[in-house]
Amino acid sequence: MRFAAFIAIGLAGVAALAAARPTPAPRDAAREVLKARGCGSCHDSAVSTEHANALAVYDLHDPDWSAKMSDQRLPKLMTRLRSAPAADREVVKRFITAELTARAESK
Repeated sequence: MRFAAFIAIGLAGVAALAAARPTPAPRDAAREVLKARGCGSCHDSAVSTEHANALAVYDLHDPDWSAKMSDQRLPKLMTRLRSAPAADREVVKRFITAELTARAESK
C-alpha cells in the first residue's frame, strides 16, 4: 500500500513538472524547425550576413523574425519544407495559421 502511494505521489510530481514547463511559442518552434532544415544558412544574421536579400525577407536571429513578411509571403515558408518530415511541416503550418490569425485580429 505504501508503495502504491509512493508511486502515485511520484506520478503527480512528474505531471506537475510537465504542466509547469512552458511549451515554445509557435514562432520559436517554427524558428527551430527552419534552422534545423538549413534555412539559417541564408536567413540568420548570426550565421552569415552574405545573403542580404534573404535577410531582408526574414532573419531568424531576430526574435520577431516573421514581422517583415507579408501575409501573402508567410505561407510560402511551406514551399521550402516540401521534403521536411510531416511533424516539422505541421509546426510551421501551425505557426503560419496562428500568425495570420493574430494579424487579422489586430486589424
